[in-house]
Amino acid sequence: MRATLKIAEFIMAAKPPAAARQRAATALCDTVGVILAGASEAAAKIIRRTVVAESHGNCRVLGTAVRASAADAALANGVAAHAHDYDDMCFVSMAHPSCALVPSIVAAGEITGASGSAVLDAYIAGFEVECCLGLVMNPRHYHERGWHCTSSIGTLGAAAAAARLLGLDAPSIVHTLGIAASLACGLKENMGSMVKPLHAGMAARNGVMAARLAKAGFIASEQSLDGPQGYLAAMDSQKPPSALADAATDLGSRWEILDSGIAVKLYPSCAATHPPLDALLGLKRRHNIAADDIAGIDVEADSMTPRLLIHPRPSTPLEAKFSMPFCAAAAIVFGHPTLETFHMEKIGDPRIQKLLPLVTLRANRDFDPAAHLSQANVTVRLKDGRTVQERADGARGYPGRLTDDELSTKFLACAERSLTHTAALQALDVLRAIETRSDISDLTQLCSTVSESQGVLERDFIERKS
Repeated sequence: MRATLKIAEFIMAAKPPAAARQRAATALCDTVGVILAGASEAAAKIIRRTVVAESHGNCRVLGTAVRASAADAALANGVAAHAHDYDDMCFVSMAHPSCALVPSIVAAGEITGASGSAVLDAYIAGFEVECCLGLVMNPRHYHERGWHCTSSIGTLGAAAAAARLLGLDAPSIVHTLGIAASLACGLKENMGSMVKPLHAGMAARNGVMAARLAKAGFIASEQSLDGPQGYLAAMDSQKPPSALADAATDLGSRWEILDSGIAVKLYPSCAATHPPLDALLGLKRRHNIAADDIAGIDVEADSMTPRLLIHPRPSTPLEAKFSMPFCAAAAIVFGHPTLETFHMEKIGDPRIQKLLPLVTLRANRDFDPAAHLSQANVTVRLKDGRTVQERADGARGYPGRLTDDELSTKFLACAERSLTHTAALQALDVLRAIETRSDISDLTQLCSTVSESQGVLERDFIERKS
């Protein structure tokens, strides 16, 4: 109980430093972009045609003219955020933090009329809670037991962020976390399917629901997190539940968002592919490597990577994002992977199919002491007898490496899949100054600026389904 109460007190009263808010603003900008990119994906459309069609409320589903309840808008925006697997990563929680946190704070922010600075502080509170849990639970929870931390840990982060914006007191936040703990789930076996982005949406939705239930007086066990049959025990935490108290002592004095940070993705594929892709693209540029030159591509990475990249011969775009052979082949054939790279016609391209069996992936345990998914060694064997090799230590989007130009370019490319160019530029301007905005609806309104005909068509379709 004491550890959970300490976490709750942090959520309620944390005062993040300016540098932490800057990191959170970057995450918000990146995630709003990927939500707008994902709004047109099949998984996001199915959610809107089913769950959202039955919903009533005034919270915006970004990239559309649809409105829904806070929880259902969080669900829809969370699924869209993770639909392309283009959203950011945290290597402490081992989660995609923002695809649940941002939909949660946007929905909770809309119903409370929260300012931009309040939304950023809520994001940070949720992020730090996820890292606190990740330090106790990982690597076993994620690496060995098959839990997808984006949902299994992200649900509690989303709940913490929503509770902060709803203005809950510490005892109510304890109940919020207890409710969220019983709603947390997510299985890695579903990677490469539509269920993976559903994990993000459900984490966001359940986080908002947990906070709203607690605000209304819903009661959970005060030992939901660290009790003998609580969350940490049931989720097979690396460390015993008693370790939560030690992890919680750092909250507010050390900021994980600054120490380990958030990794922004510059390729729309599993984060485990990014260090190898950086290395391979570098070799391709320097040595002018073409598909017909290649006798083999050998990728070495840490022992976690092969457990994530589980589709050596992908048959769908979602599987291709978790395929080292496809991502490597696509980098050689098409160059820098983009959203368009992961289309069915690209998977079936004869040049890709010819390269797939030439790509190998193996674990090198010498890489395991470093940060997860950060190390790779890529060797390209050429038909003329040459062998070229490159080592990667991290990826280009990792904390401290992302440039403002890279963030803006990614945002506009994503946002313009749902918005006009003018609206995308306006949204980017608001995001760049989000801390000064008095109401988060300044942003959400811009991100719902779809053409009237598109909005009418979607509303009519949803009404017919309902």
